[in-house]
Amino acid sequence: MKHNLKKLGLSTLAASSLMITSAFSQVTISGYMEVGFLTGSHDGSTLQRARGKGLGAETVITVAGKGKMSNGWEYNIFQNIDSDDSTNGLSASNVHPLSTRFIGLNPSADYTLWYTYDGVYGGEIARTAIPVLTERPADLTGDSTLSEFIDVTSGGHALGFDVRNLGPNGRLSVAYNPMIDSLSYQSSDRTNVGTGQSGQTANDGSGYSLGYVVAPGPVRIALGYTKIDHQQATNAQDAKSKTGGLTFTQAPFAVGIQRTTNDGLKVGSTTSQQVKDVVDSASVTYAMTKELSVGLIYSEMERTGAAITKVADTEVFQAVVAYNLGPVVASISYEKTDNAISRASSGASQLAAIAGNDSTLTKVKVKANF
Repeated sequence: MKHNLKKLGLSTLAASSLMITSAFSQVTISGYMEVGFLTGSHDGSTLQRARGKGLGAETVITVAGKGKMSNGWEYNIFQNIDSDDSTNGLSASNVHPLSTRFIGLNPSADYTLWYTYDGVYGGEIARTAIPVLTERPADLTGDSTLSEFIDVTSGGHALGFDVRNLGPNGRLSVAYNPMIDSLSYQSSDRTNVGTGQSGQTANDGSGYSLGYVVAPGPVRIALGYTKIDHQQATNAQDAKSKTGGLTFTQAPFAVGIQRTTNDGLKVGSTTSQQVKDVVDSASVTYAMTKELSVGLIYSEMERTGAAITKVADTEVFQAVVAYNLGPVVASISYEKTDNAISRASSGASQLAAIAGNDSTLTKVKVKANF
């Protein structure tokens, strides 16, 4: 009898704790699981990344909560658990399953003060300004060698604020990252203890990024700007990135164009390794039926630099067909890359496009949301 009373007491205590927690926050669990198969071939340089075949999967679980504080403000938080979080964009050694996370404090519906690791805030809200069906151009296979808009939130800890309704469906997002190379598991109670930049000494570089998106009628305009101050060497090259694009949507069509200019690298480099990338992209999507959609993307990247002899521009053509079954989406993608950036084992970011360094890849993916 005593044992049963003890169990009853513990159960009551657990239920009380759950009730207290629920009183402060509404907690939800969601996520997805996806599996993809890639196959392809390459011509030209042996430094091409396309490896022929690949079969893999990714699972992301999102635990989120929201509620109201005693001062009347609202708050929301979330934490992703990601089986595929093998890099922070700087170093493949920065591995941790607790990936994207966010804490937001909302004085009103139009203002949010926030912290994030790897969240889409600051200039990153303008990173993909063209319509896409599944992944953005550089992320479709990871082998196109296209550069992307540089931000301070991807793979980094950042603070900032958002202001909404600045213009029709407008959003301004401002982010500041005081430690560009901090690790994903950087503690809230310790100073910076490591470097996320492979091959670099400790770098206390910092940066800020701004993004603005507005949608007057059928047109969506996205603008982004980033400035990073690298400090790992006296001759370190600071990084600047700008992007701008617009999309016109008139169902069942959407078309868009975007230009991104990167002057410098997110990974610290010296002035002798100076790199400038200019990427132009155009895309169109078409919903053939409620379930079936097709999309086409063309991108061209020009790379110049202090130690680069330009011989060609990188050109990438991508086609995607997606079939939407509600919680499950099946897609097939095709990617053809001409004159890819050479991918050596080291210093790859400073290498030039190589004429004839071509590849083709086909990807079949099934993604199930829960």
